Amino acid sequence: MSLNYRSVFKATAALALACWASLALAAPTPFTAHYQLDISGWPDATITHALSRQGDVSHSGDVWESDMRASIKVASGEERGQFRLDGDRIQALDYTSTYSLVGIGDDYHLDRSQLQALPDRQTALFELSRKAPSARCASAQVSPCQLDYQNHKGKTEMLYYRVIDRGDIETPAGTFPGVTVDAWDPDKQGRHLYFTFHREIPGLLLKMRYVRDDEERSHLTLTDLTLAPSSAAPSSAAPASTNDG
Repeated sequence: MSLNYRSVFKATAALALACWASLALAAPTPFTAHYQLDISGWPDATITHALSRQGDVSHSGDVWESDMRASIKVASGEERGQFRLDGDRIQALDYTSTYSLVGIGDDYHLDRSQLQALPDRQTALFELSRKAPSARCASAQVSPCQLDYQNHKGKTEMLYYRVIDRGDIETPAGTFPGVTVDAWDPDKQGRHLYFTFHREIPGLLLKMRYVRDDEERSHLTLTDLTLAPSSAAPSSAAPASTNDG
């Protein structure tokens, strides 16, 4: 098939650390989000993404975990990335991923020492979404930003990206302030990932599209969002639960 199952996570998780404006960054908000993922040639998938604060809080910052899980009839997978957040500084601490396709699977792990130079996909996804609203590479007249991160095997990956929109986004879970990033591999310029993040809740995807040779191959849609009861949501954010079903 043109898109294997592992591409589900490669498409929804990515990415890295460069050429952003040095403005105050949004504080994290714990959340649990559910998505519908439609992939050409595959059964529809359900994805759950949770961002949560962990118990390790110290003078050097607090620890967060980004956990993304997907399931379809013939496959399942999970990625978890832990990172320490100290003000505007972020450091990946631990990464695990597990995939299973028709009973055959693999497990991967990156530890703190392996993550010193570049973040894992889950940590980098959070970092990108946190800084995208103020990114300078927002027009064709400006060189694209470069994103560097490690994939599940620890291999360095690179994408270019531009911010292409900062409008409100309608989803089945509600209407939210969004920022959309067009990302592509410079060696495969016919393939584009369009990530739309919540502008005020770092790490929260509102939707995602994968386009190859001008044809949409997959898209991800937010269907339900729950914010942690103890977290004060931004004024324009959804209520604590937005489940219409």
